[in-house]
Amino acid sequence: MMNIRNINKLMILCFLALTQCSEDPLDKRPLGAISEEVVWNDESLALGFLNNIYSRALPGWATTASQLSDDAHGENGYMYGEAQPGSMNIYSGSYTTIKDINLLLANIGTGTIDTEVQNLMSGQALFFRAHLYFRLVSTYGGVPMVLEARDKSDIEALQVPRNKTSECIAQILSDLDEAAELLPIAYPNAAADYGRITKGAALAYKGRVLLHYASEQFDPSQDKGRWQAAYDANKAAINLLSANGKGLHPSYENLWFDESETNPEAIMVKRYTLDQSHNRDAGCRPFIVGTNGESFDKPTKSLVDAFPMKDGKAIDDPSSSYTYDPTALWVDRDPRFSATIAWNGAVWPLNNPAPNRTSDLEWTFQESAIEGQADSRITPTSFNCRKAIDGSIEGGAASLSSPTDWIEIRYAEVLLNLAEAANEVGLSAEAYDILIQIRERAGIEPGLDGSYGLAAGMDQDQLRNAIMHERRLELVFEGKRSSDLRRRRMYETINGTYRQGYRITKTASFDALDPSEEILDDRIALEEGINNGSIDLNDPSVYNTYFNTELRSVERFGNIDDDGSAINYLDSYYFFDIPQDELNKNPNLEQTNGWPGGTFDPLQ
Repeated sequence: MMNIRNINKLMILCFLALTQCSEDPLDKRPLGAISEEVVWNDESLALGFLNNIYSRALPGWATTASQLSDDAHGENGYMYGEAQPGSMNIYSGSYTTIKDINLLLANIGTGTIDTEVQNLMSGQALFFRAHLYFRLVSTYGGVPMVLEARDKSDIEALQVPRNKTSECIAQILSDLDEAAELLPIAYPNAAADYGRITKGAALAYKGRVLLHYASEQFDPSQDKGRWQAAYDANKAAINLLSANGKGLHPSYENLWFDESETNPEAIMVKRYTLDQSHNRDAGCRPFIVGTNGESFDKPTKSLVDAFPMKDGKAIDDPSSSYTYDPTALWVDRDPRFSATIAWNGAVWPLNNPAPNRTSDLEWTFQESAIEGQADSRITPTSFNCRKAIDGSIEGGAASLSSPTDWIEIRYAEVLLNLAEAANEVGLSAEAYDILIQIRERAGIEPGLDGSYGLAAGMDQDQLRNAIMHERRLELVFEGKRSSDLRRRRMYETINGTYRQGYRITKTASFDALDPSEEILDDRIALEEGINNGSIDLNDPSVYNTYFNTELRSVERFGNIDDDGSAINYLDSYYFFDIPQDELNKNPNLEQTNGWPGGTFDPLQ
C-alpha cells in the first residue's frame, strides 16, 4: 500500500492533469477522490505525473555556466578559490525528483494502462533517473543509489552510505540501456511529442556519460582504459541517429530557431513557450531600462582570439590566406564568429527601442547607450553574445520572456564526443574526418588540400588539443566549456591568468560628426555614414578615427591598470562536498576527500 504522503503528492500533481487533460472538460472529480488506483489506471493522470518529472529534471539554458570558464566575464567565487562548504547544493532537490521517478517505476505497471504506454513512460523515467544520478556523480562522486520509493518515516531505509563512483556509473549505464530498449526512435505523433526523450537521446547521453567517465576528472592518471567504451557508445549513438534522419543542421546560426521535429540536430530538447519562458535573451542583449540587470555570456578576448580566420587557420598563423588585424578583428573570421559575437559596430538587427537602437548597428563604446542606467551596464568586455538570440523579440521587459527552445544535446556534440574518444583509442583519421564535417558546416573554406585549416599529421596530443579547441568554438555558450575544463582537469591551464576585454571610448572625431553636443546625434551621423558607404569601420584606420580601444582585465577588481584577482580554481572543486545538512540527516554519509573531515574517495 502506498504511503499517504505519496498519495497526497500524486493528488496534487495530477489534479491539473485531471482537469486539463481529461477528454471530458466537465470531468472534475473532487481532489480527495483521486486514489492511487485511479492514478495508475488513468493514462492522463500518469502522464501528468511524468510531465512534472520532465519540468523538474530536464536541463534548461545554462545562463551562468560560461562564468566558470575562460569564455566569459563573471566574478564567481569558484573561479577565485573561494567556494564555501555546501555552496554546490544540488543534492536534496535531485533526490526529491528521483523519489518521484522511483514512485512511477514501481507503480506504472500495477494498473490497466496499455502496456506499450507503460513501457514508454518507464523508459522516459529511467532516462531521467540516470540523468539526475549522473549530475550528482559529476558533482560529488559516488552518492547513495536509491532505486526504490522510500517513505520519510523509515529513517533506517533512508540512512544509506555512499556507493562507490564505479557502482553509480554502472547503475546509470544500466538505466540508460533499459531506457533505450523501451524508448522509440521517433514517436508516432512526432510533432506533438517533440521534446520527449527518444532512443537516440538515451544512446547519446550514454556516450556523454562514458566520455566523462573516461576523462581525467574520474581518471586523473589515465590508466583505467575507459576510452574504448566511450568510443563504442558514441559510435552506436551516431550510427542510430544518422540512420534515422539526424545530422548537422544546414545553418549553424539558425539551428536554434528550427523548433520542430524536423530539426536534424536536436537530440535532447527542453521546450519553452511565452507562458513557460526563460530570461536568457535579456541577459545577452544590450541592457535596456526595464529589465532586471541580467548579464550573461559576455565574451572575453580569449574567446574572440580563439576563432580562426575564414580558412580555418589561427589568427597568428603566418600560413593563413588572410591577415588578421587586431583593430578590425572581425574581418575574414570563421563564420561562427559573427553568429556568436556582437562587437562595436557590428550589424545585429534587434527590436530594441530608441535611443538604444537607431539602426541595425551594435554599439559597445562607453556612453553609447545614451541613458545613464544603461550606460552603466555596457558589456565589460566590449562584446555581447548573439548566439541563439531572437532579435525579433522586443527589447526590455518582453526579452525577459523568451520562448526559444534549449537543445541540451546537439548532433554536433555527439560527433565531437566521438571524435574525442576516437583520438584516444588511436583512430586519428576518424577524428580528423569529424572535425572536417564540423568545420564544413560552419562555412570555413576547405583550402586546396581540403583540410579546412587543420594541420596535417597531428599526433595524439596535438589532435586532442584541436578537438578541445573545436568543442570550445562549436559549443560555445552552451554550458559545455566549463564542463570540459572540469572533466579534463584543464583549469590548471588557466589558473593564474586573467580574463580580458576591451574598453572602447569615442574620439574627438566622433564628437565632431554632428554640430550638436549630443552623443546620440553623433552616433546617428556615424550610422548614416556607415549605411551610405562613406564610412567603413572595417578599415582599421577609419575605425581608429572614431574610437580608442584599451585592453582591460574583467576579473574582480580588474580594470585597465590592474589585473585584479587571478583565476584560482581549486583541485577540490573537481568533486564537491556533500552539504552539511545532508550529513546531519544521514550519519552514514562520508564527506568527500579534499573537504574538511573528508574520507570518501570519489575515484573508486
